[in-house]
Amino acid sequence: MKPFSCSYLRAEAGIRPFNLQLFAGEEKTEPATPHRRREARRKGQVFHSLELNAAAVLLTCGLTVFFLLPLWQAELVAFTKETFLTPAADWEVADAYRLLLYFLLRFAYLAVPVLLAGLTAALLVSYLQVGFVFSLEPVAFRLDRLNPVAGLGRLFSRRSLVTLVRNLVKLVIVGWVAVSSIRGEYALIPRLPLVGIEGFLAFLKRLSWRLVWQSGLAALVLAVFDFLYQRWEYEQSLRMSQQEIKEELKETEGRPETRVRVRERQRQLARARMLHRVPEADVVITNPTHYAVALKYDAARMAAPEVIAKGAGLIAERIKQLAREHGVSIVENKPLAQALYRTVEVGESIPATFYRAVAEVLAYVYRQKGLI
Repeated sequence: MKPFSCSYLRAEAGIRPFNLQLFAGEEKTEPATPHRRREARRKGQVFHSLELNAAAVLLTCGLTVFFLLPLWQAELVAFTKETFLTPAADWEVADAYRLLLYFLLRFAYLAVPVLLAGLTAALLVSYLQVGFVFSLEPVAFRLDRLNPVAGLGRLFSRRSLVTLVRNLVKLVIVGWVAVSSIRGEYALIPRLPLVGIEGFLAFLKRLSWRLVWQSGLAALVLAVFDFLYQRWEYEQSLRMSQQEIKEELKETEGRPETRVRVRERQRQLARARMLHRVPEADVVITNPTHYAVALKYDAARMAAPEVIAKGAGLIAERIKQLAREHGVSIVENKPLAQALYRTVEVGESIPATFYRAVAEVLAYVYRQKGLI
């Protein structure tokens, strides 16, 4: 009797093994290409640490309050005198409205610099993180955002869990630092009504400075870790599979057949430009049947003769034909023609090792034309 096994049952039933890897998506292990990064940025997908913004705003606003406290002191003294030194018998409803309006205007006068400082810090930190990005795609209407299943998936995703843990950690650490900063001032709080406005503002200045640098420093340290995490998560989200890279290459550069045709067309254009310059040559040095190299020398603007065209086979024949049609001298020199063809590119000047041999050829041509 055959041993009982799953493979035995599959064989008896005529079931073939099936590769479950076919259901698995290709793993994204490759870094994002520059094209992928540009597309993500165009769509407004950039990594951005809100914690870094919050820390910058906290520090900026706290420092602004600290430096504005002397101004606030003068304003608070004036407001106190305006409120409490007015006789009670002279108070009317209109006075209450006037006092309320005065209070709102003075509050706005004192608060606007703090708000502007915080807004400037937030904009500056955002710009330093991602630069200038304008895209309406993140706020565009999409039907898939109304899918409740997808919404629940986002709610219980790894990103949501990390955000929850990050906020709890920040609340605990910053709260503990703030409570520790205030703890040393508990004994002074009951006596604050007795120290007057100047004493109260001095206490407030000392306390705000301690809160700013301790709480702000703790928030800044957390923001740096959050920034590093956001960058790592952003890089992970942009990673690509090998298949995606191949598809992108096809989209950006075209299919291989198209690239071959484009390169061939480019070679044809370059060859046409090269042949167009053959009539300018002073001499064409040949192999005589395999190679042809056209040289031009202008003592006024060239340090050495320049190769303006070269070719082998049919191209060499075409160069010699053009040279005959335009009266360009053709000189047979097998070693020189082969060496120039192999070592000098079109548009380059000849190396010093060929000066003597080329000079002899040019001297021969100039004597034939009666130029020397």
